[in-house]
Amino acid sequence: FRCVKAIALFSRIVRNVFRPPKVLKSGIRRDSTGIIFVWFLLTDFRLVVLLLYETASALGCYAITNSIIHGTPKFNVVISPFWYCVCLVEMVRILSTLPNVFKAITMRSQQLAHTLILGVFFWYLFGLVAFVFFPLAMTAKQPESCSSLAGCFVVALEWGLRTGDVGEAMVDVVQSDPRRYLQFGYTVIYFLLISTILLNVIFGIIVDAFGELRDSQDELKKKMLNECFICQVERQVFEDPKINTSFVHHVKKQHNIWHYIAFIIAISLKPKTELTGTEQYVVEELKNNRTDWFPAQRSLELVSKSGEEEEAEKDRSGETDA
Repeated sequence: FRCVKAIALFSRIVRNVFRPPKVLKSGIRRDSTGIIFVWFLLTDFRLVVLLLYETASALGCYAITNSIIHGTPKFNVVISPFWYCVCLVEMVRILSTLPNVFKAITMRSQQLAHTLILGVFFWYLFGLVAFVFFPLAMTAKQPESCSSLAGCFVVALEWGLRTGDVGEAMVDVVQSDPRRYLQFGYTVIYFLLISTILLNVIFGIIVDAFGELRDSQDELKKKMLNECFICQVERQVFEDPKINTSFVHHVKKQHNIWHYIAFIIAISLKPKTELTGTEQYVVEELKNNRTDWFPAQRSLELVSKSGEEEEAEKDRSGETDA
C-alpha cells in the first residue's frame, strides 16, 4: 500500500496548492502534507536507487560531452564516463533470477555463519599442527610465511581455498624423516575435511536456499495466474460451464485490483464527515492493517450460481412430491 499512500499524499499536495494554509484542530498545518510526502519518497529504496542511476548517467554524459567539445578527454574521479557502469547494477533487478542468488545467501545467513565458524576452527587446528611439526616445510616454499602461528593459519587458509590442497604450499619432507607420514596424513585430512566436506556443505546450503526461493517464486506465479487476488477463488471454479462467466472476466470486471485501489484512495481523501457506514468500516480496517472487508471466497457469480442450484433443487423436490 506504499503506492496508494504516495498517490493519496500527492493528491493532497495538489489540492493544497490552490488553498491557503490552514491550521487544523490538531495544530498541524494543512501544507505539512508536502513535507510528509517528500519524506515518504526519500525513504523509498527504489526511488533512491533510481536517483543514483540518474546522477551517474548525468556525470557520464557530461564527461563525454565535455571531451567532445574540447577535443581532448579531460576525465577525473568525479567527471568520468565510467559512471555508466553503475547502471549495470540494474541488470540484477531486471533478471528475476539474479536477486535470488543474493537472497539465497542472506536467507540462510545463520547456518552459513555457523559453518564458517566451524571452518575457521578447522583452519586454526591445521595451522597449529603445521606450526608445531613442520614449519620449515612451508617456509622453504614461502620464506617466513610460517614463522608464527598466525602465519601458518594464513597459509592454511589461503592455499587451502585457492588450490584446494594445502600440500601445494609445502615441500615434501625427505623419506627418512618420520614426519613424512605425518605430512601425508595432514594433507589428506585437510583435503577431506575442508575441500571436500566443508566447502560442499556451504555450497549445498546456498543451492538448497536458491532452489527453495525458485520453487516459492514459481508457486507465487502460478497462484497469481490461477487465483483471484481479492476473493482467493481458483480459476477452475469460474471455468465451470454452469457459471456464465470466465476467470479473466472476473478479475477484470468483478474483482479488479485497480478498482479496489481507487476505492481506497477515494475514501482516504474523503472527509470523515462525508463517509458512509461502509466506508467508515473500511477506513478503520485499513488503519488496523486488516483485510476482513475483502470478499474472501465470495463472488456475485458464485452467489447467483448457488441461488440457481437451490431453485433447481426446489423444483426437483416439488416434482418429486407431486
